[in-house]
Amino acid sequence: MKNWVVRESGFQKNYVRKYESIMCQGNGYMGVRAATEEKYERSVRYTLVAGTFDQMESENTTELPNAADTTAVFLKADGIPLELTQENVKDYERSLNLYNGLLQRRFVWEPQKGLRLGFYSERFVSLKERHVLGQRVTIKVLEGNAALELQSGILGGKRYGDPHFTAMQGYAQDGIMQYAEITHESEITFVTSAVAKAWIKNGDGKETVIEMAIQPEKEQVMSSCQVTLEEGQELCLEKLCRVATTRDKDIELENENISKYGRDVLLRYEKEEMQKLWERGYEKTWEGSKEAWKKLWEEKDVKISGDADYDQLAVRFAIYHLTVMAPVHDNRMNIGAKGLSGKGYFGHTFWDTEIYMLPYFVWEDPKSARSLLEYRFLSLDSARKKAQESGYEGAMYPWEAAWITDGDTCPKPHFTQYELHVTADVAYGVYYYYEITHDVDFMRKCGCEIIFETAQFWKSRLEYRPEKDIYEICNVIGPDEFTHEADNNAYTNYLTHLNLKLAIEWKERLEKEFPEDYARLNQKLDLESRVSDWVDRRDKLVLPKANEDNILPQDDTYLTLPEIDLSIYRRGEKKLRVDYPYPTYTRLKVSKQADVMNLFLLLEELFTDEVKRASLAYYEPYCVHESSLSLCAYSMLAADCGEKAKAYELFVGARDIDLSLKKDSDHGIHAASLGGIWQCCVLGFAGVRMCGGKLRIIPNLPDNWDQVTFRLWWRGSWLEVTVTKDDVDVKVLQGPKHVEIITK
Repeated sequence: MKNWVVRESGFQKNYVRKYESIMCQGNGYMGVRAATEEKYERSVRYTLVAGTFDQMESENTTELPNAADTTAVFLKADGIPLELTQENVKDYERSLNLYNGLLQRRFVWEPQKGLRLGFYSERFVSLKERHVLGQRVTIKVLEGNAALELQSGILGGKRYGDPHFTAMQGYAQDGIMQYAEITHESEITFVTSAVAKAWIKNGDGKETVIEMAIQPEKEQVMSSCQVTLEEGQELCLEKLCRVATTRDKDIELENENISKYGRDVLLRYEKEEMQKLWERGYEKTWEGSKEAWKKLWEEKDVKISGDADYDQLAVRFAIYHLTVMAPVHDNRMNIGAKGLSGKGYFGHTFWDTEIYMLPYFVWEDPKSARSLLEYRFLSLDSARKKAQESGYEGAMYPWEAAWITDGDTCPKPHFTQYELHVTADVAYGVYYYYEITHDVDFMRKCGCEIIFETAQFWKSRLEYRPEKDIYEICNVIGPDEFTHEADNNAYTNYLTHLNLKLAIEWKERLEKEFPEDYARLNQKLDLESRVSDWVDRRDKLVLPKANEDNILPQDDTYLTLPEIDLSIYRRGEKKLRVDYPYPTYTRLKVSKQADVMNLFLLLEELFTDEVKRASLAYYEPYCVHESSLSLCAYSMLAADCGEKAKAYELFVGARDIDLSLKKDSDHGIHAASLGGIWQCCVLGFAGVRMCGGKLRIIPNLPDNWDQVTFRLWWRGSWLEVTVTKDDVDVKVLQGPKHVEIITK
């Protein structure tokens, strides 16, 4: 299928981690890295289940634990274990089909002279049934005869990463394999179950079922068989698995019962489900997942016409991963910086969600967007506690977040005390969601309280200068993580101002339109006594202004910092922080990533085109784009400024962060960057924006793009938008027919 498949051609051990990440499979509940069936030293085999955080032994924080592995297959031919080298493998290919979520692998293995085996495998994680995954393996004798030993099951013993589990036991009954384990600190029980069958297929198509021996042990349950095949015969294996935990809302699985009744409860719990799964069979289970993917693409595909095949693949790659990484089935969970593709950043949630990934869900799947914001609402008590412990009022969201009650999970206190803009980012996410959806119910139940409590934090954090009768925000780190101890970071100050403004507006609106909600929140938060302080801070907060050259200062001192030659660092030939270690680089005119550019995108109506163009031209040469969050933001602003060539060049850089042979994807894909790729295509090049509460569509297509078509949600209506270089066509597919759109 054209522009749907990510492919690895030729086996290279040095890139096993890269492909494990970018070909990761999942469904929001779990993520399974695309590790090869056979094991290699560099491989990082992970099965991660969203929201199951546990305390690490090696660091003072929590992380997603690595659950039992169901994907490993141990194969021997004439006693020789399967291990590929450049000499013994031919016709190697591994591919991930984004359209249906299927991971496939095929190659010819020559373990010894005179023996050639064809190997084919496929795996899926069901998009229809979040607890289910399946695997199929076929080994065909192409030349010679072979004594084959095949083993597969559930591996729960020693695995990659910190040890998080105490094994309870492996079990087997009536062909069902099951393995249970419990996390050390959070005491979450994981139950992994599997059923497998094997058969021999002759050249004439006849099949002979093989009885597999199941061996349960303390830390694994494996099924195995031994057969001798002649040339032309095939050994086939199918396996279906289920993963469940005591954290799941949809399954009645409790630690108390497991501890009390042990194996009987475990098998009783899963036996019926596994029997139903097995009776339905691998093919029908896979078909259900395939249909779910088909429906998703019918609704969410972004179709690009023109000389843009790789761009088309890239935006589909982004949508695929945004789908498999987001635990939108449970509002107690959020998206990690690496999604569910690896344990980079421990699986923690950052500001990345609200600013880089939430827009995709707001425009394409508002129900899921609401779930991601409800996570912030359910985390309010932890944010209140953090504010209080830091000497402030209201709610102070942590730089890194995990489970809703875990509080601040950032292992580096310096960042969590100074990268305060995350609190304003959460408030902005609420604002953005409401302006596009007009979901008043969310605001009444969740959004207003987030807005009020974050505004109260800023009220207490601002510093008053009586000699000027102004308020400042001092000693922070803005989005540019190279510039420390900044005063009046423009991004932070403007989003704080919006936060205070929203609190005042929603206080007045609740009081007028929803008096019962107002009374409830006033009793809880004492809004009457707060609002005058919010008004005072809103009116007197410093909002940096553009200078005589139309450049908006990033902060009070950035424009005056000393300069160095950044050319080698911008080309990626050297790392700036190696030549200028901390704190030296924090005192130089150099940016790690987009800062002011993000502000122009979020609150674009506040700044003139002249200021945007001058600031883009000024700041980009000082940015080394060392963060995956940077290139997409610069690309969108360049598109806004009419710099098509520059915008596309920056987009290509963002596109290739994961879709290239760079190895910085080894420990997981770059979730925010993938959200940024979708934004570049739809919000940047197609020019869709929520601007000042209005829908605006002004195309900025690259020269090699002729047309882009996609679907959007806007205030109760589903719209189909087709954009060319000179025209915008909008069809109302569902909902109110009258939609006001700004196109100039």
